[in-house]
Amino acid sequence: MTPEAVTASLDEARTFFPRHFPDERYTAFSCGSWLLDPQLRDYLPEDSNIVRFQRRFELEPYEEPEGLDADVEVRRFVFPTLTTPLDRLPRRTVLQRAVVDHLKAGRHWYWRRGRFPI
Repeated sequence: MTPEAVTASLDEARTFFPRHFPDERYTAFSCGSWLLDPQLRDYLPEDSNIVRFQRRFELEPYEEPEGLDADVEVRRFVFPTLTTPLDRLPRRTVLQRAVVDHLKAGRHWYWRRGRFPI
């Protein structure tokens, strides 16, 4: 998503929740995703949509999520298969190359949580 599309979605949420849940007070947006892994900045250009998305958030201290393997989640999102060996995965995009190079180097991706004020 472009930064403009993300902003438009957040603006809709800012009006949706008070209108439909007037008794609740929401103070922050939060997200948990491998997309917030700061290691992505080692591979992606500063003007990539993923890096721009990351910049919106203040990361919470890292806690390993139970039952979640971020390496699997990244592969599941970026590639259509989990069974293809790393050497045979496509490398057409910067993100595809980042995922493959990172995993081939024996490194791991991390699921991070972040938030920012509404």
